[in-house]
Amino acid sequence: MSPALAVLAVLLAGAAPWLWLGGGNAGGRRLPMPPGRPGSQPHDAPAGRPSRRTLRTRRERTNHAADTEEYAKFLRQLAALLRAGTGPAAAFGLLAELWAQGTTGTANDLCSGASRALAQVHTGGTLQQGLAAHAATHPGNRRLWTRLAWCLAICEESGAALAELLDTLAEDAETAADMHRALHSALAGPRATSRLLTFLPGIGLGLGQLLGINPLAVLTTHPAGRIALVAGACLWLGNRFWCGRMLRAITNKVPS
Repeated sequence: MSPALAVLAVLLAGAAPWLWLGGGNAGGRRLPMPPGRPGSQPHDAPAGRPSRRTLRTRRERTNHAADTEEYAKFLRQLAALLRAGTGPAAAFGLLAELWAQGTTGTANDLCSGASRALAQVHTGGTLQQGLAAHAATHPGNRRLWTRLAWCLAICEESGAALAELLDTLAEDAETAADMHRALHSALAGPRATSRLLTFLPGIGLGLGQLLGINPLAVLTTHPAGRIALVAGACLWLGNRFWCGRMLRAITNKVPS
């Protein structure tokens, strides 16, 4: 084997532990800090220049906690305004203006929900109706808006203190955010294992090809090789499906 092929084989073999670590930042990825103001973005400290797909995947995994904390912050602000003597409709109007300055999807949803509730009041309806209508058109955040509408309805019927209920709702959201962060840390190892199992067949075929074993010719020309290729592809797809299903099932158990 020529020196160039030997170097390529060594580099390809070195890619295995790199993939195990998720490009150098899967297991040790920093978790986002709680946002300091509406519209603040979660931050990572990745080394190098990650691809768009990597950044999108990181955002999908870490935004659950940051988004839930922003919802908790919204509830805390609403409770504080009510304790200060502001009426519910006026409080929703102030929060709509406040969160309109944000740039995240969560800030936009909070601004839209508060505005929808306020618009319902201006057209002769109630805040609960506006929140329920917003929840129906935003299924991803339906749980928060539905529970908030329930709190308003309970306080209107029973005369209970709305601020106390909102504080309890905010504590529940903050607990869910902590659970999301703990889950992301706990699943770093399984995700790295799943990533390694995804790329390992390709690494093995590449090494075999560089070493002159020529596995591609065996897999594409020999009958037994074709059977092995089909079986291996089915097992590879099964691994991807099963690992993804298990990770999603665990993640979905955490309340949002």
